[in-house]
Amino acid sequence: MESIGLGLGSVSLLFQVFAGCIKGYQLLSEARGLEKNHQYFRVKFKTEQCRLLDWANVVDLSEDEATLTMRRASRAMILPILDEQYRLMFRFGRLDDRLRPISPPILYEETDAAESRVGVLDAQDEKKADALQARFPDKTLLLEKSLRFFQNTTKYPARLRWAVSDKAKIEEILNRLAGLNDYLNELLNGQQLQALGTQQMRTNYHIMQLNDKIDDLCEIVKAGFLASASASQLGQSNQGLHWQLFAGPQLSASPAATYERTYDTQLASLAQVKGLMSAIDTGALTDQVRQELSPTQTDLRTRPMKLGRTDLRPIQPSTESSSQRWPAWYKPSLEPWRKVWIEWKSTEPRQQQMGIRRSDSMVLSRFEALVQLLREDAYTAQFRALKCLGYHVQEVSATETRLGLVFENPPRVDSSVLPITLLDLLQRRSVPSLSARLGLVKILVDCVERLHAVNWLQKGLRSQNVLFFCGADSEPDYAQPFLSGFDYSRPESADFMSEVPPHIGAENLYRHPAVQGGPRDDTHGFGFKKHHDIYSLGIIILEITYSKPIEVVLRFGEEDIGRSSETARVKEILLGGTFDRDIRGHMGGAVGDVVKSCLTGPDPSRVPVFGADASKSDTKLQEWFFNAVVERLRKLRI
Repeated sequence: MESIGLGLGSVSLLFQVFAGCIKGYQLLSEARGLEKNHQYFRVKFKTEQCRLLDWANVVDLSEDEATLTMRRASRAMILPILDEQYRLMFRFGRLDDRLRPISPPILYEETDAAESRVGVLDAQDEKKADALQARFPDKTLLLEKSLRFFQNTTKYPARLRWAVSDKAKIEEILNRLAGLNDYLNELLNGQQLQALGTQQMRTNYHIMQLNDKIDDLCEIVKAGFLASASASQLGQSNQGLHWQLFAGPQLSASPAATYERTYDTQLASLAQVKGLMSAIDTGALTDQVRQELSPTQTDLRTRPMKLGRTDLRPIQPSTESSSQRWPAWYKPSLEPWRKVWIEWKSTEPRQQQMGIRRSDSMVLSRFEALVQLLREDAYTAQFRALKCLGYHVQEVSATETRLGLVFENPPRVDSSVLPITLLDLLQRRSVPSLSARLGLVKILVDCVERLHAVNWLQKGLRSQNVLFFCGADSEPDYAQPFLSGFDYSRPESADFMSEVPPHIGAENLYRHPAVQGGPRDDTHGFGFKKHHDIYSLGIIILEITYSKPIEVVLRFGEEDIGRSSETARVKEILLGGTFDRDIRGHMGGAVGDVVKSCLTGPDPSRVPVFGADASKSDTKLQEWFFNAVVERLRKLRI
């Protein structure tokens, strides 16, 4: 292969080597001949390529080195680090004559003759390699520019093939490449590290929107755990790299490297949840799938999902109460009784959906699927969901029963403490500080963004379902909210799990008018969509802004709340009058813009939210939400 960097004076040498690295990742992710159980190596090459592209975007790397926003002391180290990556990738099959030969080669270039002998397995492997590119962002300007530059200036193999399937050797190279990307992050300042975290999270969310198949999600999980397992070895495996002569002692082990290694598993965590939801949705949650997703909740899976009278004893409140949450005593097998609490599912007798009565078996089926998901708290904790132990069925009368989710308190919270809701705080407590309110808004926005990244519809966003834990005489920590009210939530694609929430006026105040009493805006399946969750989020942000419940903000009485004609007008009322001006007066223009964006939603001409096209625009909606809501809030400082 001809060397890069010759006769290209108008393009910085730094960009030339960077473009070579990007092309190297592309070639290795497409190489044929990997065994079926090693396909996740392709994913790891692609995720490392994404990491390098995100880093380059943060530091403004381009053909002109003058655009680079790096400290002068750090610039001298970038080129050796990138060059080491380039050499690692292109030395595999003795592709560059400058490098010492490796015998036997791990990769070699495929010839036309070899390609003509491709068998059925190789054809499947080629299809898998080609499909991989569509599972990762491929339209970024820097990616296209780098690949085009390398293609126009360098001779390179059209297709590579693995000469051996040596798992240890491939892992070693991947670990060293990941370590080099870590060291590039070491060169960033604090502000750039924060920007990189945001950029990488956006990339992860984008990747999630492009991956729906269970097998593909399992590969992402394996690739992420490969990075996690090798983290402790990176310092030793990279000690011999020649570029460290330039680095000095300051690159030994800093918080940035630890941060990056922690962050590197976040994509895998998202894939675990989406994979688990998909498996539950399709009835494909076998022991093998569980093992590939590497769940850690083995203790819960050996316990019954349904908790009967011998396992659970609800404690009815001493006074007449319509409380949604009751304390209870719970006794696991071979363990003493302990305090837990039950969250009762909101119901109406004889619910009907689109004119068809839902049978009790259908309701129970979707509820058990939800419980199965919520019990995997190692996954769902990232969405601020609490640990679910199972569900309980209570006989209300001879003909009616109600379902309840059984939860236990978070670690370090006394089991006798019942959660207090945001609605309780809005009704009874003094106004929190501006910084506390803004911090709470940011946390809830991040939670919804993360849920939607894995296509999880919450469907119960309201202040009654935002929980805090504190004693009777202590103030809540607004930086530690938990999300509940998942009793009607579902994966976006799981139509069988869709169930219309009951018509309760106080809850309809938070619901988009199109989904009050049943779906009316979409003839392509069930009507609840992500933008309906976003609308409910806007109502909660408005409540936090005013430090008042929504009915108080609207000056609704009990009769108004009970009339569906009034609750259906909430959106119209809030977008008119003086509410927008008042919000800006309370918490500033940025929060005002955020609330308005949540209530109005995206422009349907740019981001389809209705009909068949809505399912194809998840990435666009995710980008819109980031720009209209997340980014505006992140820029705020108090």
